[in-house]
Amino acid sequence: MLAGSVQPAHARPEFLARFQADPFRRADIDGCITCHVSARGGGPRNDFGVAFAAAGQMITPMLRANFPDRFKFDTVKLPNGSVFYFSDPESKFVVFEKEGQKTIIDLTAMAAVTTDKPEPLPPPANRMTFFVTSKGMGNGGHLQGLAGADRHCQALAEAAGAGDRTWHAYLSTSFQDKPAINAGDRIGTGPWYNAKGALIARGPIDLHSDDNRINKDTVLTEKGETIGDQPNMQEILTGSLPNGTAAVGMTCNNWTSADEGKAMVGRLDLKAGDHANSWNSAHPNNACNQKAFESSGGAGLFYCFAIK
Repeated sequence: MLAGSVQPAHARPEFLARFQADPFRRADIDGCITCHVSARGGGPRNDFGVAFAAAGQMITPMLRANFPDRFKFDTVKLPNGSVFYFSDPESKFVVFEKEGQKTIIDLTAMAAVTTDKPEPLPPPANRMTFFVTSKGMGNGGHLQGLAGADRHCQALAEAAGAGDRTWHAYLSTSFQDKPAINAGDRIGTGPWYNAKGALIARGPIDLHSDDNRINKDTVLTEKGETIGDQPNMQEILTGSLPNGTAAVGMTCNNWTSADEGKAMVGRLDLKAGDHANSWNSAHPNNACNQKAFESSGGAGLFYCFAIK
């Protein structure tokens, strides 16, 4: 059980209950040994128990960041080795580690307006870094390869006022004689926001987790519109597995076929409980021609991400 004072004499079940109620707690860590050297509780504390007591028996974002073995939360590692720990359930704080030193960052303070007349927010399109295409290219799975799909993303973004960014299609390819190209590797590092400025994912790990924010209501076109049901266009081309890697042989011949082959598609109309990660990998479609897309509930749409 968790100890309630700096003296090692008694165990306090209310502090164990506080740990058990934490939304980021790892379920496999439980009992008095959470904070004590002895599994029976009482007596000397372990390192976590000492840190928990020093924090006033409160579980803080910094405490979670210092003991990632006891909690499960998103982290993002930068190329220079620095790490962001998203260890606050309310997303008010983030812990930043550089060269072994951790610093707590107050996100609410950073967002606070410091002028009497705040500058207006830019139009939503200028904040947009993610969308689903409002229309396909009209030729089934023949997208003129990845380059053609990227051009389609760029053109739609430019028409919406977001052409100052470089856009890539979330599509994978696979070859017999060279390595596959994975959709998850070609979309940058995030974060990604939809056309109304709502956060979709902080980065690739968040994007491909079961807790991503992608659903029928948050996936918007570059125009800020949801994908309709009449006609049904909920199947989205990806050619990918749930983790963002290539679904081999399910890419409409690497997006050059409007006839033979199949494509792995995601679906926006499935709830997370029905099919984990259904947004990018629900099932293969029937064929690669435009008519087949439309008959199965698609229109040749695909996702676009701003890589910078």
